[in-house]
Amino acid sequence: MEKAELRAEGLTSILKTISNPDALRLFLHTGEGIKNSTYAMEELNLTPKRYYARLRELVKIGLVMKKDGVYRQTGLGEMFHDRLLPAMGKAVDARDELEFLVGLEGIKIENGVRKRILEELGIPDFADSTKLRFIDNYESMVVDVIDLCDEANESILMATNHIDVRILDAAIRSMDRGVKNSFILGRELLSSKLQQLRMILSPKFTKALMSLASNSTDMSDLARITDLPYSFCVVDGHINIIEISNDPNVSFIVAFHVKNSGLGKKLTNLFEKLWKVGEIHSTFKLLSSFKS
Repeated sequence: MEKAELRAEGLTSILKTISNPDALRLFLHTGEGIKNSTYAMEELNLTPKRYYARLRELVKIGLVMKKDGVYRQTGLGEMFHDRLLPAMGKAVDARDELEFLVGLEGIKIENGVRKRILEELGIPDFADSTKLRFIDNYESMVVDVIDLCDEANESILMATNHIDVRILDAAIRSMDRGVKNSFILGRELLSSKLQQLRMILSPKFTKALMSLASNSTDMSDLARITDLPYSFCVVDGHINIIEISNDPNVSFIVAFHVKNSGLGKKLTNLFEKLWKVGEIHSTFKLLSSFKS
């Protein structure tokens, strides 16, 4: 089956599931995490049969997962909850005005006048509110991240379940220009002995580490290790790349390139929370000792 067909099939399953009122209410409820199913059933007024049937559907389509005994939204689920559902709601609320706007398509209107009409009618201007692009393969994501590192002016926050020397090189180049970098590495990634062996035997990785060691940045302020829900980066506070995957051992699924300061702020807050609970890896402690 081709990628387009797989994507259409997945989207159809998601829309079919959340079109059920019980499933939609339950999905929204997982935004805070469900620790006690009995309480959730009471709050949603659902029988155990209806509750678990809808919950299984949400897990099956990849919007919800169970981790540490708590039902939470996956990375894809958070994207639907925070971005797509609100946008769909705005579109439904403005459907009469949108029909009016369609009638203006054949009339030549200056952009400024068109924007005033949108504002007066209360029509959400989705084209200006965010710029979102799907990335359907790992190599394309790497190229995007490298380009963002090379174009960064102020800061790069990177939380990743991957170690790619090409991205590390780009980050070091940005640090040489004075861009502040902070990295959070997924604990499961570094817990793999095979992965650590690959890094040790990689001349490119060793060269990158030496470049880090020669950089004036304090290593203790550069990187942390903790459990990551998914990989993401935030550049200059408003350019974001999010990879949707819940397992660092699973091959690439999909990523989103989003230009939006609101999302950037949320991801920055998440990064800061993860940073506080993170630890310094022995490799970076060793590099810090070299500096001293």
